[in-house]
Amino acid sequence: MKNRAAPPRRSRVGRTALPLIATIALVGACDSAVGIPSDQAASPSSTVESTVESTDDESAAQLSASTTATTPAPPPIPPGPPVGEAPGNPQAAAALRPFVNDLTGGGIGVVTAKCWTVPPTDIPTMYFDTDAILGAVAAPAVDGQYAVTWTGPTAMVAIKRSEIASGYACPAVYPTGTAPVFDAADAAYTVDRYLGRIAGIPVNRDDVEERYPLVCESRGTWDPNGTGSPTAPPLAQNPAILPSITSFDPDSVFVTAQNGIYTQVNADIIDASGAYQNRTFVLTVGGEGYCIGDIA
Repeated sequence: MKNRAAPPRRSRVGRTALPLIATIALVGACDSAVGIPSDQAASPSSTVESTVESTDDESAAQLSASTTATTPAPPPIPPGPPVGEAPGNPQAAAALRPFVNDLTGGGIGVVTAKCWTVPPTDIPTMYFDTDAILGAVAAPAVDGQYAVTWTGPTAMVAIKRSEIASGYACPAVYPTGTAPVFDAADAAYTVDRYLGRIAGIPVNRDDVEERYPLVCESRGTWDPNGTGSPTAPPLAQNPAILPSITSFDPDSVFVTAQNGIYTQVNADIIDASGAYQNRTFVLTVGGEGYCIGDIA
C-alpha cells in the first residue's frame, strides 16, 4: 500500500488520521476512567457472589443454632421405685423399670396379663414379696453370661436377654444366695407355648421363635441317653419333626420324667389329618430357660 499511494492521497490520509488518533486517545481516556474496572476493583458478579456466600454462611449459622436449640433432650427416667443400672447394658434397667412400676402400681393382676412368658401358676408365688423385689432392684445390677441380675438382702431378680430385648422384662425372682430353679411348670409351659405357635394359637402374637427361642441351640452337647457322644439337638437340625397340628389339649401337657439334666414332657395333639397323637418332648435348660431338643 505504501508503494502505490500518491502524494495527494497520502496527504489526505494524513489529515484524516488526526481525528482518528484523537478518537483513539479519547476512547483510551474513557477506558481508564469509566470503562472496564481494573483488577483491584470488585466486579458486580464477584460482589453478588460474596453477598450470596455471606448470606449462606449466616443462614447456615442460624440453622445450626436453631437445630441446636431445638434438639430434644433425652427422655427423663419415669417416676417410680429406683432401679439400679447394669454397667455396660443400659437397656436392662430400662426394660425392668416398667415391670416394677406395674407391680407396685397395679399389683399381681397387672403383671400377670403382661408376663405371658412366665407360667401363670408361678406368678403369684414369685412376685408376691414386693418389698424383697424392690430391695434387690435398687442396687446396681451385674450383667452375666445369660442374664442381668440384681441382688438384694433377701431376693435376687434376673432378666433374660429376650426379656431385655422386648422392652418389658418379666424377671425370675429367687432367694439370695441360691440359683434359679426351673421346675415342672416351666417345662410344661415351654411345650404349651411351642404347640400354641404351631397350632396358630400362640399365648401372645409376639411369641415367635426369633424373639423368644424355645428350640435348643444347634450345639454338639445333646446326649439325653448318656451315650458319651453328644450331637446337636435333633429339633434344631430338623425343625419339621412335628407335622402341622390343628389343636392340642393343654390339660394333657405334663412332665413324665426328669433326670437332672433332661426333662420329658408328654402332650396330646391332633395332627393336620385329624388324627390323635401323643408326643414326647425332651427338654433341657439353656440360656433362655427350658428349650426343646427333640420330639418323639
